[in-house]
Amino acid sequence: MRKQKRYAQAVKRIMRPELTHCLECQRKLQRCVTISDRMIITLKQVIRLVHCGYRCPHPDCSGRTTLYRSAEADALALAGFTFGLDIVLFVGQRRLREQQTVDEIHQFLSEQLAPLDQTISRREILFLFEAYSALLRAGTEVTHDEGWKEQVRKNKGIVLSIDGIQPDKGNETIYLIRDVLTGRILNADNVTESTKERLKELLAPVVALEVPVIGVISDAQPTELQAVAELWPTIPHQICQFHAIREAGRLIYNADHRVKTDMRIRMQERTHAYRHDLHKRLREAEEKKEEKAQEIKQLEILEEYAAMVEGALNLDSLAPFQYGGLAMQDALMKIETSLEKLEKGGRGEPNVQEAPEAPQDDCELASGEKRAPGSDCQHAHLGRRGRTHL
Repeated sequence: MRKQKRYAQAVKRIMRPELTHCLECQRKLQRCVTISDRMIITLKQVIRLVHCGYRCPHPDCSGRTTLYRSAEADALALAGFTFGLDIVLFVGQRRLREQQTVDEIHQFLSEQLAPLDQTISRREILFLFEAYSALLRAGTEVTHDEGWKEQVRKNKGIVLSIDGIQPDKGNETIYLIRDVLTGRILNADNVTESTKERLKELLAPVVALEVPVIGVISDAQPTELQAVAELWPTIPHQICQFHAIREAGRLIYNADHRVKTDMRIRMQERTHAYRHDLHKRLREAEEKKEEKAQEIKQLEILEEYAAMVEGALNLDSLAPFQYGGLAMQDALMKIETSLEKLEKGGRGEPNVQEAPEAPQDDCELASGEKRAPGSDCQHAHLGRRGRTHL
């Protein structure tokens, strides 16, 4: 059985038209109807909105039937939507501009709405994105935009940008068609297939504008090249520089990815086991807090270093020039340098308790090599010997 939503933190707001007098006869307006009484969830608060409608009270006024509404109330949420317009815009921008997945958006919104005791499902996020796409299409109607057409005449035409974005692999692709010179989006739509014929349908509204096309910038996708060649066979068509550079650097990117994966596989399991052991020793030490205050401090410092190592192992790559393997190596070298400074700065410090020695089998270097016999294998010895090997 579906549970009814609760709105314990709802704030009641009564909104009236910004206009207080009739535009025809200038008489003061009177409330005649409650347009809506509903809940709206925004990013910052939950609102119980009471939207009041007003009319001119004079029976002979030509504007007697005009219903005056609050523009602020209408801007809070779309008709029939519980989630506010700010959340609709947030979802659309994260999907299109940040290229985030539905799961990433869902996680962020869930955390954002938690203090308000509200939740949102993945299905609702998809529904909100559909609403955003509809708004985008409505806002990109340029057929009757004389101001934009005047800019196009000054520019002597448009330079088309065709960009296909696929936030979730295997799912729909979001195509944005825009004029580079003015920044105006000319068309936007979700497609389940990127065939030549489907792309020609997406470009049909641009053809219908009957404005000069100076050039086209797109991905190197064959169907995009074919569609443009059939619609505008004589105009220059350039492949996006970002995609060209990304393809040129793919060999380095793939090699870096293999190194990063290998490093992660070799070190991650040992790091997890090491942190698990640290947590166990911390719990045991905290049972005798007064006696083992110094040891607890040492273990907490080691836990911070181990957490940094784990974070470094999870650094991601971003084509074309952000290499996760190099970033991981750089981060691990900085951690190593910090440990060396700690070792030098702490040597000779009096009254430092030594933690129990770890078993000989556990004392391996990050490379997997065994330590030489008789070498120092203490994991939590931060006084005279601060270096820790995971």
